[in-house]
Amino acid sequence: MKKVFVLAAMIGLSTAAFAQQDDSKTKTEQAVDNTKAAGKKAGKEIKKDAKVVGEKTRDGAEAVGDGVEKGADKVEKGSKKAYKATKREAKEAREDIKEKVDN
Repeated sequence: MKKVFVLAAMIGLSTAAFAQQDDSKTKTEQAVDNTKAAGKKAGKEIKKDAKVVGEKTRDGAEAVGDGVEKGADKVEKGSKKAYKATKREAKEAREDIKEKVDN
């Protein structure tokens, strides 16, 4: 009879130990699942924020591009005016020199 009680006690202890081990595993799996879920949520937020930053950067780049184009147009117009003025002054200087040489 003692052997039966010892055997029953051993079975009970091993069952309890197995159940406790299973419970620990479940808690670990829950922690892993929670961590994965938090990581996915953070990833989605980062992706969303990155999209917003990308859009703002694109808008800023377009504004800079427009500003550069306007600046280039102004430089081109200024260069043309300077060229015409230089050409006109050179012509006047040439005529003055010719007039002085002829006299």
